[in-house]
Amino acid sequence: MQTNSVLLVDIGNTRIKYRLLNDDADNVTTVDDLSALITYIEAAPLTHLYIANVGKPAVEEALAQLCNEQQIIFCAVKTESEAFGITNSYQNPQKMGVDRWLAILGAAKLTDKPFAVIDAGTAVTVDFVADGQHLGGWIAPGFHTMKKALLSNTTRVFENETVPEQLMAASDTEECVAMGCLAALQGVFWSAKRRLNNQFKENVIIFTGGDKKLLTSACDGDSLSAANLVIDGLARYAEKASFD
Repeated sequence: MQTNSVLLVDIGNTRIKYRLLNDDADNVTTVDDLSALITYIEAAPLTHLYIANVGKPAVEEALAQLCNEQQIIFCAVKTESEAFGITNSYQNPQKMGVDRWLAILGAAKLTDKPFAVIDAGTAVTVDFVADGQHLGGWIAPGFHTMKKALLSNTTRVFENETVPEQLMAASDTEECVAMGCLAALQGVFWSAKRRLNNQFKENVIIFTGGDKKLLTSACDGDSLSAANLVIDGLARYAEKASFD
């Protein structure tokens, strides 16, 4: 398998990300709709396509059909009970979103310490791992999801598109909403950190996702930012297949 002919695709809740296997890990293209990805696939000399899809079967079916027409081997990665030295805590692994599973696998390459991976996007997910064992996790609304839910269920509160860079006390209602949602998001970080500190002397939090920048001001020296952990996890499957 030539790594420059293998495409890794992350179909998220709001965006699609992709890169070639042999590209730099940060060289990821992000698009808002499927048409741009289809155009790329039709023009690129691909042999394999690895996909992580969190819940858009129509998109997956369209890509599978396109790959069949283009004679590209299509590989839809699913959550497993064990892979790459990581054991899943779920009794039914298929109930865990593949994005969480792949983010865990991507994060596991970055540290040997017990860790939590926080993926901040439409939802914010937290997964704890130590000694190759997934210890469970949390799922909560993401920053923008919280904000939209609050605005849609209140009166006399208006949309403010500003995304705060730093948590502070606000002096008008719209800013208070944004700061409150940021406080809730950063509270997830601090709760995860406290849980790790209570169990492990040395540990690290690895954060990723479209809203990872909102966690920056809360992070300390034991935290790492990783841009595209889901695609990094996909890469592990593609690399393994290339050597089998």
